[in-house]
Amino acid sequence: MATLLFLLLISFIIAFWMIYLRRRAAHQQEKQQLKSTYDQELLRAQLEIKEQTQKNISQEIHDNIGQVLSLVKLHVSTMDAGNTNDLQEKITDSKKLLTKAIHDLRNLSRSLDTDLITDKGLCAGIGQEVEILRRTGAYEIDFHIEGNPVRVEANKELILFRIFQEVLNNIIKHAQATSIRILLDYRPDQCLMEIADNGKGISSRLQQQETSGIGLRSMYKRSSLIGAALQITDNVPSGTIVTVNLPYLLPQQTI
Repeated sequence: MATLLFLLLISFIIAFWMIYLRRRAAHQQEKQQLKSTYDQELLRAQLEIKEQTQKNISQEIHDNIGQVLSLVKLHVSTMDAGNTNDLQEKITDSKKLLTKAIHDLRNLSRSLDTDLITDKGLCAGIGQEVEILRRTGAYEIDFHIEGNPVRVEANKELILFRIFQEVLNNIIKHAQATSIRILLDYRPDQCLMEIADNGKGISSRLQQQETSGIGLRSMYKRSSLIGAALQITDNVPSGTIVTVNLPYLLPQQTI
């Protein structure tokens, strides 16, 4: 009888262990599938970001740099070698325009530099964008960092940076703002990014710009993908506030 009970106990333990192993294997497979789905979504988002960035660059080259080079071509084609004053004036103007074109191309190149985000992080990337915008003299800019900056996953920082660029691009194109306030707040359990302007509110922009709705949906999708919460509200008395809140899900690296 004792032997039978012992055998039953052994059988029960073996059966229990086999069930446990099967469940653990199923759980691991499910986790792998979820990770694969997440990686695919992340890759898709990164490809969408690259495609949108290329469109922005193409438009910038056409609208800005292309116009500058057309003016240079016009100056060169209308130069009068017999009129010294006119010749000197057009040469001087052409030099200024070419300098502007080179400067704009350099800024575009910096905007594409993902290595900066990977190597130095979100703070450095936003700081560079702020300096580029500040040098235009078109905006009063306040960039403030609170707490101790930490590094999260590089792909998450890159998507946060692209969201920041999209917000900045919307402000420049549609908001008619004169002031921009940028806050990076590193809290113990989350990173908060806030961009506020004093231009037209988000409601007015959406009524006038059909493409703004597409840009907003893209920002919401990107935020959701990295586990961040995106909130867009009208500022008081005017303008818009965009807040992105990213919880720390993995161990962070203090900068």
